[in-house]
Amino acid sequence: MEFTADTMTKLKELLREPEPEVLQGDDLPFSGYQITSNRDKVPCLEKDTKAPRTIEEYEEQEAAELDSLVGPCGGVEDRKTPEYTMNYQQSVSAEDVFLQMGPKTPSSASCENLIVRIQLPGDKKENVELTVDTKSVTVQSPQYYLKLVLPHDIDPDNSKANWDSCKECLVLTLKLNREFDFVNF
Repeated sequence: MEFTADTMTKLKELLREPEPEVLQGDDLPFSGYQITSNRDKVPCLEKDTKAPRTIEEYEEQEAAELDSLVGPCGGVEDRKTPEYTMNYQQSVSAEDVFLQMGPKTPSSASCENLIVRIQLPGDKKENVELTVDTKSVTVQSPQYYLKLVLPHDIDPDNSKANWDSCKECLVLTLKLNREFDFVNF
């Protein structure tokens, strides 16, 4: 790049001193407060843990961290949060499947039930305490605690709970109670 007189003048304007009416840090009046930073003094958190190289290692580290913390639906005291799945269930007939004459669609809007499977390995049916209300499910046992907020309101009086002793799993069949169910059924 060639430096001409015009470019040198523009460069001089860019590098000039600030205007005197603009206050700089040293020109500000003293307020009596001292601003400090502890950025250099922050302790490093567990530098001995190695960075994960694969997705599986990352998920294992994340699961270990979650087990050590109490989350929004996490364990209470020293109880673990059990693994669970939520699936929608739709009652269909031959008319719905083959003739497609009913008002049902394949979407979850036409589902009647929410199936929640909660894995409780090492527990027995007698040790599990279940509380169900219209918006949430709470499962407590000596080993596990789960407070699960549901995606839809349910009807607790028409819902069912079963214990699968082979899989050590609590299966909840929760009857959905939605505002526009009269349209879908």
